[in-house]
Amino acid sequence: MALASSEETKDIYKQILDCYRLSGVSNLFSTFKDEIPSEEKCKEQIRASNIDGLFSEFIDNIFNNKSKELAFWFGDDNLETNNPDIELYQRLITELINMGFNNQLEQAKSVYKITRENSPLLVLAIKFYSSADYNHMQYLENERMVGLKILGHTYDFTKSIRTKPGSRKHRDQTKRFKKDGFTLCHDEKIVKVATRWYYSRVKYSGPKEFCDKMKCKEFTFDPSNISNEIKPCDEAMGYPRKD
Repeated sequence: MALASSEETKDIYKQILDCYRLSGVSNLFSTFKDEIPSEEKCKEQIRASNIDGLFSEFIDNIFNNKSKELAFWFGDDNLETNNPDIELYQRLITELINMGFNNQLEQAKSVYKITRENSPLLVLAIKFYSSADYNHMQYLENERMVGLKILGHTYDFTKSIRTKPGSRKHRDQTKRFKKDGFTLCHDEKIVKVATRWYYSRVKYSGPKEFCDKMKCKEFTFDPSNISNEIKPCDEAMGYPRKD
């Protein structure tokens, strides 16, 4: 939604994608062609139902051969600061955050509640999203499969990810996620809450104005409920809440 909110944000995002063609950025954010297993090996492992092993090999290769890139992705913003291409890339991400994730009326007053410094997860998301976009990486999910399409190759992770509710594998997976501190919820709920966060924090001045705008709609919204509902998004984005 932020990327489509204005021509300015669209242009900034396009410039971020263009940065991946610059030598300084492409050397750091090189594609993962060398780390991706060969097509023959993928077919062999898929036939052997060894999707977990195939994915683990890919991850191991990334960690072993792309430590510099991973350090940059996961928070080391000062890496390669003497590189003008990286400096441009970093500056454009900051501009996208300022313009795409802050209320326009507050921007006019030079008030930015969502900042690069306070929202490392947003910075990481922009890096991952734009890199995946540039490298033609696509998440696939339908009734038949769950997988990734990377550089023209489709990797089917259905057996690893999708489990039948009530099955032992599903219960073990749920326990593991909860043990690791994850909150489980349906994808539709994540999209709904994220959308309400965007309208409350970016498009409008807050949950109250958002609810006022929704009064003519089919549902009746309560500002307090909306505020509580979008609290996880506020925390993830580094938004300064009053409560």
